[in-house]
Amino acid sequence: MDKESRIEFQKIDCNCNDCMFMKRDFARLDAHKKTYEGTGLMDRLAYGECKKLHKDVSFIPEVCQIETQKCFQHRRG
Repeated sequence: MDKESRIEFQKIDCNCNDCMFMKRDFARLDAHKKTYEGTGLMDRLAYGECKKLHKDVSFIPEVCQIETQKCFQHRRG
C-alpha cells in the first residue's frame, strides 16, 4: 500500500489517531500502561483531548470510528 492509499484509508476510518484536532495525553497513557505491566496482555488503547469538541477521548489506532465521521479532519489534508 503506498502513502496516498494509506491516507485515503485513514480518511475512511476517521480514527482520532490521524485527526488534526487530537492532542495526545501521554501522562494518562503511561498511567494506563502501568496497569497492564506484567500481565502479558496487549493493550493498544490511546488517550488524548479533542481540540474541536473540547473533550477527553480514548481510541484504538487503526480501528474505524463511526462516531467521528462528522468531526474528523485528517492531519495531512
